[in-house]
Amino acid sequence: MIVRTLRLAMLILGAIGVGIHITQGSPANAPQVPQSRRPPVARVVDLKASDGTILKASYFAAAKPAPGVLLLHQVNRQRKVWDELAAQLAAAGISTLTLDMRGFGESGGTPCVISLSSSPACKQMPADIDAALQYLVSQPGVERDVIGVGGAGLLGVDNSVLTARRHSTQVKSMVLLSGETFLRGLEFLRQASQLPGLFVVSDNDEYPPTAEAMDWLYIASSNPGKRLVHYPAANDAPWLWYEPFDLGRVPATGSHGTDLFNIHPELPGIIVDWFVTTLIKTPGHAPPDTLASAAVLTQIEEPGGVEQVTNHLMEARRSDPLAQLFPEVNLDIIGNDYLRAGQTLLAIEIFKLNILAYPRSADAHSNLADAYLKDGQKDLAREYADKALALLDSHATPASSWSDTQERRGEIRKGVQDLLKRLNGTANTTPAVVTSARVPGTVFRDCPDCPEMTVIPGGSFTMGSSASEKSWAVSHGARAEWVSDESPQHLVSLRPFAIGKYDVTRGEFAVFVRETGHPSGDGCGHDGAKWNKQSGVSWQSPGFSQTDRDPVVCVSWNDARAYVVWLNGKMGGTVAVSGNEPYRLPSESEWEYSARGGTTSPFWWGDDDGVATDHTWFETNSAGHTHPVGLKSANPFGLYDMVGNVWQWTEDCYGDSYVGAPADGMASEFADVCRRVDRGSSWFYPAWLLRSAVRERNPADYRDIMMGFRVARTLQ
Repeated sequence: MIVRTLRLAMLILGAIGVGIHITQGSPANAPQVPQSRRPPVARVVDLKASDGTILKASYFAAAKPAPGVLLLHQVNRQRKVWDELAAQLAAAGISTLTLDMRGFGESGGTPCVISLSSSPACKQMPADIDAALQYLVSQPGVERDVIGVGGAGLLGVDNSVLTARRHSTQVKSMVLLSGETFLRGLEFLRQASQLPGLFVVSDNDEYPPTAEAMDWLYIASSNPGKRLVHYPAANDAPWLWYEPFDLGRVPATGSHGTDLFNIHPELPGIIVDWFVTTLIKTPGHAPPDTLASAAVLTQIEEPGGVEQVTNHLMEARRSDPLAQLFPEVNLDIIGNDYLRAGQTLLAIEIFKLNILAYPRSADAHSNLADAYLKDGQKDLAREYADKALALLDSHATPASSWSDTQERRGEIRKGVQDLLKRLNGTANTTPAVVTSARVPGTVFRDCPDCPEMTVIPGGSFTMGSSASEKSWAVSHGARAEWVSDESPQHLVSLRPFAIGKYDVTRGEFAVFVRETGHPSGDGCGHDGAKWNKQSGVSWQSPGFSQTDRDPVVCVSWNDARAYVVWLNGKMGGTVAVSGNEPYRLPSESEWEYSARGGTTSPFWWGDDDGVATDHTWFETNSAGHTHPVGLKSANPFGLYDMVGNVWQWTEDCYGDSYVGAPADGMASEFADVCRRVDRGSSWFYPAWLLRSAVRERNPADYRDIMMGFRVARTLQ
């Protein structure tokens, strides 16, 4: 109610055009900056507004090419209150412009104290600020697309947010002190997840309820790197009058806007560090903050939360490869809590997520090594311990994102060395994964670079489609000859096996290519009426953006087999056509059995193609490209993207019917050279092709931007 009353008063006074005269120079009650702390003189500039009004500004130039910052003052102060901070920013390598807004300080014109007012001065304010911003970015050496804005009080905060809204591609960071913004500003903060902000307020701010308003701005911001500096007080200041219309009625206490610099001398340094981080070190990014990430951290501890957050992280990195959703140290804490409580498998999943987010952290690798050792997976424990030592020895990156002191590095090294001593002192006679003991639904990974595998139960199923299903497909866009190869329906019995939980991802395939030097080929095609191979198109450059969690595309059957050979090399085996060695491509019957997940309906989710968008990526919802694996729901066997996203190679030679097809789950091989079966449809095709029975075939050297694969594994 207090906030509503404040805003109502502003609207009323603004609407009736109240004239307010702002005294030139500092108000009598403004805190004075000691002579010894005054910054060096800056370059004073005249800026001409679009209506000819002269606006005064001060420019603090950095010594070399640099980002820029624009600072906007509060209603009862002027640009000079920023001088010391602006000088510090320039010394730190950030060119800074401070502005006396229209009618304030040395600028001409009539002032506007609230952007919601309909007065001519308020209507002119955005153009005035844009003129100042244009001057800043026009200065030699200023990086025009790496800009920060800072504001104090209602006037400075609201206009800073609205400036970021108008120039969202240029503004990479904000600092907001003791103010608020209104509906359009709040809506912008809610959707501007790319914009980190530093929010500063004091409980005893002389214009209550400023503390509550600033907390609300912080909550509204959707950036995981946002930071709140909230100075506490035993008691809130009493309400005396409205900030925008204060004509000296409210004594200054040093707790509002830039006045905070005098009683909190560390604050300018905090602001300088913030802008250096978000404009120079990692433009547009701040390290994720625990408070800002609270919802994500809570989600991780909920059932299925680790997988959900993994998917969110991969989706965020599609548009921003540097995106982070949580601090590394928090997952260290959470994972170790579960490890101590004996929930080892959950701890492993949490530590794996941490490594996905922070792949160069020796600390994160050390934690996962500890968890694998506690789970008895000694080979994996050794691999991650060795990686942790290699990262420490390289000195190429910090030991972790949160600490790189010699003491912390030494502690990590000691922990890893102790783990390796325990491993070296114990005979390791058990494999990393005892697959014969795994129950259906178990998910495992044989090595850090191996894909995740899901154990599939043995059983029998009817393979192929019924006459009524084919008729439905024809009525929805197919031709009878296109679905005739789904006959005759026949019973197939299979032993337990494992299949990839996801399609092989671009990141997983990249590791294989780095280790083997496997060639990308002479081009990749776009499937249509005929195969038109395009040179320069490959799994690395398919013509659309991908993350490392997208399914790899532009891979032939031969490429998929080479990947399998590499996997078996890690297991000490070689590829086998019929599955006598661990890794292989799935047979066509294994693929369909896995895709159905125990169902007999045309789609694994039932008979209704109208809900396909809830379960997979295809023509209707893909937007013309692949999507990270695992974003849609899993089928009853816990497998993701079995249909849609990408076609998947199988081991089999293609036959135009199932006459004579194996009934034991083995692959069909009847020629030295044959077309190979691929299943599952892709992001490009309509819904009728998402049926579990749909078959396709292509030459073994066929590469296409819709073609991927997943692997199978024999359980021994």
